[in-house]
Amino acid sequence: MITALRAYVGFDFRLAFRDRMVLLMTLAVPAVMYGFFGLMYGEGVYGAQAVSYYDEYTPSFIGLVMLNVALMNVAPVLVIYKEQGLFRRLLVTPLDMGAIWFSAVSRAFSIFLVGLVEMLIVGWLMFHRLPTTSALELLAALTVSAYALFSLGFLIGAVARNANASFSAGGLLFQPMLLLSGASIPLAQFPEIVQKISLLVPMTHVVEALRLGWRGEFFTPAGLTPTLALLAFGTVFALIARRCFHWSAR
Repeated sequence: MITALRAYVGFDFRLAFRDRMVLLMTLAVPAVMYGFFGLMYGEGVYGAQAVSYYDEYTPSFIGLVMLNVALMNVAPVLVIYKEQGLFRRLLVTPLDMGAIWFSAVSRAFSIFLVGLVEMLIVGWLMFHRLPTTSALELLAALTVSAYALFSLGFLIGAVARNANASFSAGGLLFQPMLLLSGASIPLAQFPEIVQKISLLVPMTHVVEALRLGWRGEFFTPAGLTPTLALLAFGTVFALIARRCFHWSAR
């Protein structure tokens, strides 16, 4: 089992990192948006604590890197494997759905780490600052956020039967996730009913968790709600994906 898992993970990583243009687009879009909004609003302060753009929106756009990887990498790669008949061949191996999920999430987190470094470099070039929070708190926030978003991407890839359907679903989800999460526009500017609806969007809790981790407040009572929400979202997505997984594109 361990040998088979190692072989599949190695294959998965090699194939996923082969298409460099797709990886470039996945990582470039959030960085370009971050720089664009930074040029427009970089001097502003936000909230009652007068938080700077760097401290308020750098973690938000780091979350968008993660969302982009989930929707534009995790999901489509699974569908490509279906179209190539890879999963049908895996049915005769000791690997199960858990191994496929583990490999997809590990691969996605590796790609995300490249995007994280990219975002920190852009932040340093624009604002001459680097995060000062505890690395442990930020890592904890990143981990629960990745669990929820990458499980969402896995769910899309599990049920989609072709690449077009996967990309279409990702595109449809990206805009509401962006607008309703507070990642780009403060939620306080929306009507109360929209703010309540935003609680049903996983990305809202990702943004909250990452901002808390960025400020060194994730291991406080304030971090409990987004943590539980993200763990719940991730578990539900993973369980649905396991039950509804299509092993082939036919």
